[in-house]
Amino acid sequence: MKENIEELFLQAPESMEQLIGKITPDIYQRIKLAVEIGKWEDGNKLTSDRLDSCMQIIILYETKHVAEKDRAGFDLSSECSSKQSSVARLNGKQS
Repeated sequence: MKENIEELFLQAPESMEQLIGKITPDIYQRIKLAVEIGKWEDGNKLTSDRLDSCMQIIILYETKHVAEKDRAGFDLSSECSSKQSSVARLNGKQS
């Protein structure tokens, strides 16, 4: 199965649409898992370049196939606001 993923990296697509068209839901899930854990299913570590490529593939796929609210990194505000409150308290300001 990893061969299908490798094909995405070995063959330069003619367009972004062609690349997105080659990504099946299974490939998307496997790439997403690899990014989350930092290695492929076979245990090989993702290189920094491959990690960047995988993240770009995830973003492209999600743009076409995943609702905006469910996309990776969609709502980071809840975490950020809690950190801002903690920083404000540390600085002697109440929010």
